[in-house]
Amino acid sequence: MEPLLSTKWCREHDVALLGNLSDVKQPYPIAVTDDSDDFLLQKVRTELGGPIQTYIKSKAEIYQILSQNSSHIEEVLLKPELVQTSSWESEPIINLVDSLIEQSIYLKATDIHLEPTANSLRVRLRQDGLLNDYKNLPLWISEPVLVRLKILSEIDITDKRIPHDGSFVFNGFRHNANIRVSTLPVQGGEKCVLRILPTTGKQIVGLSALHLSQPCLHFLQNVFNSPQGLFLVTGPTGSGKTTTLHAGLEEILHKQVNVTTIEDPVEYPLEEAAQVQVNEKCGFTFAAALRAILRQDPDVIMVGEIRDKETAQIALRAAQTGHLVVSTLHTNSAQAGFTRLEDLGISRTALQESLLGIMAQRLVRCRPAQGQPYSGRRAVVEILRSDGTYVDGTLHESALKLVEDGITDEEEIKRVIGPSS
Repeated sequence: MEPLLSTKWCREHDVALLGNLSDVKQPYPIAVTDDSDDFLLQKVRTELGGPIQTYIKSKAEIYQILSQNSSHIEEVLLKPELVQTSSWESEPIINLVDSLIEQSIYLKATDIHLEPTANSLRVRLRQDGLLNDYKNLPLWISEPVLVRLKILSEIDITDKRIPHDGSFVFNGFRHNANIRVSTLPVQGGEKCVLRILPTTGKQIVGLSALHLSQPCLHFLQNVFNSPQGLFLVTGPTGSGKTTTLHAGLEEILHKQVNVTTIEDPVEYPLEEAAQVQVNEKCGFTFAAALRAILRQDPDVIMVGEIRDKETAQIALRAAQTGHLVVSTLHTNSAQAGFTRLEDLGISRTALQESLLGIMAQRLVRCRPAQGQPYSGRRAVVEILRSDGTYVDGTLHESALKLVEDGITDEEEIKRVIGPSS
């Protein structure tokens, strides 16, 4: 039998059924935080169609029960009678989507991949940089789940022939997150990837939390305390570039400076900073935002990414006129950052006059002891000064130091950075 009480309603009213409705007997055991609310209890009796027995539980205990109950959603969805009746707005589908995101955040996944196959909807999670199989759901679930995600993300549900992008804010039992949604037409349907950007439990307390070498830490502290100049962090998607920039900004937010960020989307809240989210659909691009911010008397500007010639030129001019500008680039090394900027129309001479440095970054999994499983990740960096010299070695040299210190192993270094040349 499909649950009659909405999980969302239960969460809002601090109510949980103790056990599965198909298994428990009357009176139905119900967890509540307050058993004196007669109106609430009558609502539960009416929806369940029978008498109830109340048990006092804390909010935390009720959320835990609701989370555990969500793990049985897939069993409900496997029932044949639901195939024709479960649309994107039905309770089982809503609960399934919420549960999937909630569990993925709990498992510290950064991305959820929903992939239609010949016989099922395959779900994979990216954890510590690796894409792992999570579960297989009935194939018919694919369409209502995808429509549900598109509705939340304000994506056009009528055109399945082209890729779409959108985002929404997820408020779960224990976690909140910004979710970026990307769909792509593939053989057999549409593939959907969700990028998870948690807004709770993510504390960036400064550059020291990044566990960098002393020379690199000292250099970065000087960068973020510089009155003007341009500093860039490079690396592939998911290598921690934004985390590094936010950690640096945390070092100076308490000072008497005007800090403004331009992001797509705003990933982590920064108190005492003005955070701007671009909206390219309406023409509010990085370049447009940067031009507007320069009229706001800024001291420090973080540009989420330099993607085009216009943004690169405005950022460089800002760095030349008394502003500290920090940003990211998508290149494989710090040295390649020079080439990328030249491709965007920035001359090497003009760059060297304002450049404070270019940093390349990767994340490697930590292995505390031989034979032990990996746990957590550590940043591997190289920092190139404007004169072309490294602050504390190349990426490979920094990575080998972590191997020597027993933090990771050579197998992981080869997987993330590749073999040394």
